[in-house]
Parts: sequence; structure tokens; C-alpha cells
Amino acid sequence: MYETYEVRQLSGGQKAGGKKPATEERDGLTGILKKSVAEARITSMISESRGGALFLCDMDNLRRINNQHGHLAGDECLKEAAKILMYMICPNDILGRRSGDEFLIFMPGCRDMGQAEEICQRIENRFRTGRGKERGRIPFTVTAVCAVWQPGDTCRGLLGRADEELEARRAEAYRADEWKEKRKDQYIKDANRVRKELIEQIRKPGAYCQDYDTFKGIYRFLERGIIRSGQKACVILITVVNEQGESLLPHEKDVLMERLGENIGATLRIGDVYTRYSSSQYLILVIDTTEGQADIIVDRIKGKFLADSPGNNILIHHCYELQPARVGEMLA
Repeated sequence: MYETYEVRQLSGGQKAGGKKPATEERDGLTGILKKSVAEARITSMISESRGGALFLCDMDNLRRINNQHGHLAGDECLKEAAKILMYMICPNDILGRRSGDEFLIFMPGCRDMGQAEEICQRIENRFRTGRGKERGRIPFTVTAVCAVWQPGDTCRGLLGRADEELEARRAEAYRADEWKEKRKDQYIKDANRVRKELIEQIRKPGAYCQDYDTFKGIYRFLERGIIRSGQKACVILITVVNEQGESLLPHEKDVLMERLGENIGATLRIGDVYTRYSSSQYLILVIDTTEGQADIIVDRIKGKFLADSPGNNILIHHCYELQPARVGEMLA
């Protein structure tokens, strides 16, 4: 690609030391040649040099920029695109604005399709990687296509072939965008399906009874969350014993433990979790609760349990506040 920075101000076919084009020959927004002037100069240059390559540079998604950021922002992007293209041409090259979002370049020194395609790639890469990083800049890209002069070609013929290539690229981009939208729709469907699979249909209010492994996963999840949120949580272990504080006989445990589970589920809030830990114990995880509040919760469970129990069975409990997970440490 041509990169002659010392002649940046000499775009549009103007030669060093020559007379600048009249103001009416230049596009009012970008300052580069108007379409009619650029095409007339290309026609003249083709007849003189009998060769060269014509490039069409289409600014992508100008309509989206106008809609999201306003037409003044879109105009600034057009001016910036013209400025960048001006930096990328040689003194004898011709740069003009063909339409709202299209620019044309004619390079008389480029006579090989491989070289022309490489230049197209450099133009696209320049807009893809070389701008938009500055604060406040709106990023945009440019699609560049080319047509190399062949015997008998006119400016109109070159433009026609370049137009066909540009339309093909636009159609390809449209199909790619369409595919992305279809995939996006599929992902939305996937997310909705996951939501339906995960959502719980609560049949009645109360605590969340889970098996021990699930309880442990919830416990560890909360442990990690406390690091960020500082949320309070408390763990309670409730054990059913006899009047002497001894373990009950196997045939006594089943009925009492079933009743205790019902009492716990009915007493706790809908966000709390509990599990059967052993043949005579339940483990409870209560959210937004301190140790003092946990004692009050256990008193309510005891009251309900003992009111329903005609025997001399009692409940004992132990509790502690959940602490944040300690990275890199193991509890003894």
C-alpha cells in the first residue's frame, strides 16, 4: 500500500506544486473531490496511462450510526474516513466521494489484481484496527473492493465491475448478519428453555428441603457470596434426644424425625434451607440471620415440636454464623 505522508494534502490527483482544485470541485463535507470531478479525472487518466485500478470503499452501517448517535456524528465519521483514505494514497492517485457512504480511489500505478486485493485488505485493516481507540470516537469499518483496468475499459466499466463486487460483499455480509440473528434467536430460546427447566414451582410456603449434597453446594455458594455481599447467615444443628440427653431407639426416631422435619419446614422462611443430616439430626441454613436470631428460630421449632409430642423427648441445638470462604486455607 502507498504510504507517502509528506503529500497528505495533495489528494485527488493534485500534483506537488500544482494549482489546487477550485472549491466547487470539492465535496462540501469531506473536502475531497466530488463524484463528477473524480470520474472525469479518472477517465482522463485512463486514456493517458492505459491502466490502473479503481477501488470502491463503502463505510459500513452509516445508517446505524446516524440512528444511534445522530447525523452530526455520522458526518464526523464520514470526514474521518475521507481523512484516513487521504493518508493512504499517493500524489497521482484520485480520491473522491461517490455517494453518501461511498468513496472511490483510482491508482494508476496499480495494474495487478493481486496487488489490488492486497490494497483492499490494507484499507479494511486500517479502519478495523487503526481507529476508534481514542476516547469519544465512534468505531466503524469500511468494505473495500476493486476492479483492475483491462483493454477497452472505461471509467464506467470499472465502476460497474466494482459495484458488482461491492453488492456481492454486501449480500455476503447480510447473510452473515442474518445467520447471527438466527443464532441469537436460538440462544434466546435456549435461555427461555433453561429458565423453564430451572424455575421452581412453589406449591406451599416454607423452607427449602434438600438432600445433604445439595445442601452442601448451597452452603459453599453462600460462603463464597459472603466475601462480596457481607450477607449474614447461620447454620443450626438440631438433635432429637430423650429426657436423659441420650439417643432414641431406632423405632422411635422415624416418626419423631418426620414430624420434626414438618415443623422445621413450616416454621422457617421460604428462603431458608434444611436437610436431614443423620438418623436423629437436621441441619438448617437460615439467611439474613445472626446467632441470637437463630436461637429464637429454634425456640419456635421446639415449641411446635414439643406441643405435638406427647412423650418426654427434647431437642438440643448448636449454631454458628457462616463465615466467608478463606482462599488458600483449609479448616482443621
